[in-house]
Amino acid sequence: MNLLEFVASLLEKLAKIGFILVDEKEINYGMQLKFRKGENEIPLNVYASKKKGISTVIGGSPKNPLRSVLQEILGQNVEKAENSHKWQVWAGTDESGKGDFFGPLVVCGFIVNENVVLELRKLGVKDSKLLKDDEIIKIAQQLYIRFSKNFEVMILQPVKYNELYENFRKQGKKLNEMLAWMHSRIILNLKEKHHFEGAVVDKFASDKVLKTAIKGFDKINLIHKIKAEEDIAVACASIIARYKFLRTMDELSVKYKLKLPKGASAKVIEMGKKFVAQYGEEKLKNVAKIHFKTREKIIEADFTFMDRK
Repeated sequence: MNLLEFVASLLEKLAKIGFILVDEKEINYGMQLKFRKGENEIPLNVYASKKKGISTVIGGSPKNPLRSVLQEILGQNVEKAENSHKWQVWAGTDESGKGDFFGPLVVCGFIVNENVVLELRKLGVKDSKLLKDDEIIKIAQQLYIRFSKNFEVMILQPVKYNELYENFRKQGKKLNEMLAWMHSRIILNLKEKHHFEGAVVDKFASDKVLKTAIKGFDKINLIHKIKAEEDIAVACASIIARYKFLRTMDELSVKYKLKLPKGASAKVIEMGKKFVAQYGEEKLKNVAKIHFKTREKIIEADFTFMDRK
């Protein structure tokens, strides 16, 4: 396989899971590609040589959430975290919609017993970022049927999201602190219904921000780490959260008779302008997270300069 064939194949695979190619350029012995998904971007260098064939180097921060997805697609040896716990029963949480301009913010918590791990794997459970939307829907529906008592979901519809975000902002707090409140609230709610030994949460803020989000949460045994989706409980939570996000997006699209796109791309801006033209700027808060910079691009005025010659 030559360089162009490899890149074409890679683009096809990444497009299926929502990656958008935003830039490409030639470099010595290869190409540099830059991808975007949601609010995150990541560069990838692809090299070709007669001796080594095709090789790739992923750039950007080690904490970039897109890194592990690229590693999985490229078949690189992803460094597996050592077993970070030996719990028999534990919780995992994850969120969906954080990087999407349209739609809600969803946080899910899922309880796993060591005895059901194999069953969950057979259902196809893994990090939702590695699954297509139709796969997420199929697996989530099975989780609802077989494990309906094992999880709890919090959905912030856009109107409520915008109100809560503004309340946090007035207190000098940021989005990650609002997310910390949601994750900790879900875990404490689960604790009232289930006995579990601890909880695994994907790292999106400092430990202090998460542990002090709600009174009493500091008593929970907590593992707060990067790439937590490797944990089966977090993976289950990520699938349910994305499923509820997709369903809510469909409901909003039907209500406003517009197919609202995911992410925060140029396509989203185009649809945002169409929505404002049809329903007005005020109603944008009903379908979108209005603190995003995307909103500024949607509502910016178009000036026409007359030729005075």
